[in-house]
Amino acid sequence: MEKQISFQIKGMHCASCVYTTEKALKKIGGVSEAVVNLSTNKATVSYDSHRVTEKKLAEAVSSVGYQAVFHDQQASRDNELKKLKTKAVISLVIGGLILWGSFPGLLNTAPTVLKDLFVQFLLASIIQFWAGLEFYQAAIPALRHGKANMDSLVVIGTTVAYGYSAYTTFISGSMSYFDVSTLIIAFVLLGRYLEAKAKLSTSEAIKKLIQLQAKEATVLVSESDERINKQYERN
Repeated sequence: MEKQISFQIKGMHCASCVYTTEKALKKIGGVSEAVVNLSTNKATVSYDSHRVTEKKLAEAVSSVGYQAVFHDQQASRDNELKKLKTKAVISLVIGGLILWGSFPGLLNTAPTVLKDLFVQFLLASIIQFWAGLEFYQAAIPALRHGKANMDSLVVIGTTVAYGYSAYTTFISGSMSYFDVSTLIIAFVLLGRYLEAKAKLSTSEAIKKLIQLQAKEATVLVSESDERINKQYERN
């Protein structure tokens, strides 16, 4: 039997994410149509209920680095927003400290500990593999499918800067670029936080507007002045 389902997808941030997710969903046997909307982070799928289950849809989405959420919960979304804010703030603070201890001119006023390359390496490692973990989780599956997205660009750029800096730290002790890798992650996370917060606010505003619509309709019948009040429900 043909059915249609709409569900939330976590982790999408660009048009490439949409294309990759749609392609993965359409590959499932029994799916006749799949449309993914970036502005709402939702997918609408038409499928044969005898051949396709929510588990199969979730596995398809997961295979390309994203997460399907079938039961949208406000508490869960608020929790995700708090985590994103925490990562963005910590990344900005640590990135600022590394910049202070490594940027020409600024480093003259920095404490000795911040000038130490090994300290910078430890601080940058926290951001690269903790705050930046979500970029790897989305980029690696996409690259396996021969696709590139925004996460791929962040991963390649920051990994090169971090890797080269780690090499110079342990081999030559020359100038590093830990501030670059750390601040790129920080600013991208900050942008995602602001975007997610804006989407959440817009969604709440739309819900409130929908609640304001009339519950009754007054209909003029024929040419008489008789009017009929008709209750209706919004589908």
